[in-house]
Amino acid sequence: MKKNATRTYWDEKMKGCWEGLSIPPFVGDGPEGNLRRRADCRWHPLGEGWLKLNFDGVSWSKQGVAGIGCSVHNWEGKEIAFWAFPVGIKSNNLAELMALVEGLHLCRKLGVKKLDIEGDYAIIVNALKKGSMPNWRLNTLLSRAIDLCRGFERFTVNHIYRESNKRADELANMGADVIHLLSNLI
Repeated sequence: MKKNATRTYWDEKMKGCWEGLSIPPFVGDGPEGNLRRRADCRWHPLGEGWLKLNFDGVSWSKQGVAGIGCSVHNWEGKEIAFWAFPVGIKSNNLAELMALVEGLHLCRKLGVKKLDIEGDYAIIVNALKKGSMPNWRLNTLLSRAIDLCRGFERFTVNHIYRESNKRADELANMGADVIHLLSNLI
């Protein structure tokens, strides 16, 4: 079976499970315009008073070792806060959602009023926009994220390419590294 055939099959399966799912364009074999958009990824300025939360979670496949990370930037692009934390053995979906919740907690502690939320994992971004997950086990944590979002005066949620989420990815990997390093010491 070709790569594209597998991707199309998976896309159709996901769309069948979750009506209205928005799936970003493919990487690699996708249209040339997609590759150009990914290469042109850069930070876009926000309106004054807005802050940007980038979140990411990682789960290293063989071990299931997971970490979360988030970064908060002001409207000028300066990082004002960040978070990296190990979360044990978790799935990728759970790690991503935990990163979102912890990032929202951090923003609430900072007293943020207007928040632009960005993540590179379409399933979590779409779930936050829709208000439910295809995996019902994660809906409780998603509900917590939604409740935290309601505490801001205004917020937006956007899917971004991985290339625009490098800092949050770096922090999530730092969190997972802690578990990996500790397990090697024992």
